[in-house]
Amino acid sequence: MKRLILSLLALTAYSPIAFGQAMPTATRRGDLQLGGGFVADFPDYTEHKFYGYNIYGDLDFTEHFGVEGEFRQANDHTPNATHTGNTPQYQRNIEGGLRYHRTYGRLVPYAKFMAGLARMEYPPAPPPASQTIPLAYINYGFISPGGGIDYLLTTHITIRADLEYQMWFSEPDPRLGFDSFTGTGGLPNGLTPIIYTGGVAWRFGSGQYVPHGDRRGIH
Repeated sequence: MKRLILSLLALTAYSPIAFGQAMPTATRRGDLQLGGGFVADFPDYTEHKFYGYNIYGDLDFTEHFGVEGEFRQANDHTPNATHTGNTPQYQRNIEGGLRYHRTYGRLVPYAKFMAGLARMEYPPAPPPASQTIPLAYINYGFISPGGGIDYLLTTHITIRADLEYQMWFSEPDPRLGFDSFTGTGGLPNGLTPIIYTGGVAWRFGSGQYVPHGDRRGIH
């Protein structure tokens, strides 16, 4: 019994040293994080910028590879022509795909490739998009390369900066979204929105971040 107690004490004393020397590239099998954030959408068919929110989740099933799913809603907050409200336009996405990531201390850069369904609601043309008129909408499929970086703030909290370049399966249409007042807009090359996201997530899983020493424990 005395030998067992001494062995347990020795193991306890040695464990912080062993974990402190763990490499940042330790396995992340089974890691899950769920979060949400703020979205800035450059919608491509109008010069207005759309702003909104997103909800996302990542599941990392190997050391470097995982999957991601996301819902995003971004609305035009530009006042309408009568200044009685905002211009009634938005873009909405639901998407999923694969991502590749690396871990460097607290920083986790990643690249991803997504595919999904997008909905665009807009005032039809003519008249100009800045007026309050009945809305139309179109649904498109899309693909989207992207990437970003996660910052491991604490054991469970992650801060994210993300960028996507979306390529919608839309037909070129020089009339759609065209504003005759300014002579701008239209879709001469189809829709290719650029999406910027800043978010915060809660992390679960087996590869939890170990705060001291900026190292990750091996589990």
